[in-house]
Amino acid sequence: MATASVVASLMAVLSSSSSASAFAPSSSSLRTTTTANDVSSTKLFHWANRFDVRFEEQSSDDESPLRQETAAKHKLQPISEEFTRRSILSIGVIGTTLSTLLSSSLPANADFAPGGTLLDRPVYVTYGNSEASPTRAPNNSNVLFAQDNYYKFGSAAQWIEAGSTEFPKTMPFVPSQQRYDALKKFNGRVQTSKDQIVKIGSVSSGADVPDSDDPAYQLRALGLLANSFLASENTGTTNELMLARWYINEMYLRIGDYRGALQKGDQKDAEACYGYLTKAMNSYLTLINRSISSKVGDQFSYL
Repeated sequence: MATASVVASLMAVLSSSSSASAFAPSSSSLRTTTTANDVSSTKLFHWANRFDVRFEEQSSDDESPLRQETAAKHKLQPISEEFTRRSILSIGVIGTTLSTLLSSSLPANADFAPGGTLLDRPVYVTYGNSEASPTRAPNNSNVLFAQDNYYKFGSAAQWIEAGSTEFPKTMPFVPSQQRYDALKKFNGRVQTSKDQIVKIGSVSSGADVPDSDDPAYQLRALGLLANSFLASENTGTTNELMLARWYINEMYLRIGDYRGALQKGDQKDAEACYGYLTKAMNSYLTLINRSISSKVGDQFSYL
């Protein structure tokens, strides 16, 4: 394999992990400058790639009868001095080229998303949405559903206006029967979740706000409904499903933020946290409602 091919393959990987996506804020793309000094046109002869040429057929004309019986066998030929020099040179060229490429092409603030995606921008929990909960762990370890929008794209998602269809641009295809069955099963639990969030909005003490993982919020049921509405056996885990999970995780975190603000007596912060909590719920409901047609059932109302 030539050095140019190695560089091209690496650049393809870096390009495919760009942060620009409908589910993450766009950023400046990677800029790579490759000169004649970076990529050598010399063919690389690594011994592992040339191993087969070191075997030669044994001639049967000048061998004993015993050796003639094994004429089809091969013997290993010595490695030439030139061959060894080329092998060492090839390894050095590849190592130097890759090191130069990685150090010069990636921005200084490049980072990995929790899911392992290499991005050409910084990664933090409020990137793209300053109203996202700052209490989310950088490695996404303190949420209900680890594999969400932040896990994959390393950024917070934008809110969706109630009833809007502008974001995301498209929705995954899921059989209507699957959505019908899921809505019939989880409809009541979604209503319970909405009612509980409305209820805690009128309290004045943190003691009156159940913990985020309390079953009263039915947040896991929201995730189960999203699984049936935004993914199927054919699609697998979709970006839209990860988006729905991010909104649920924000509800989970904001309930805790809201409770903590009330316990500290910070009414202003409590009101802000509750406002973000309702934004997360309405964003989730809007996403789900887009998959509820007349054949599936009635859409959910908003907070």
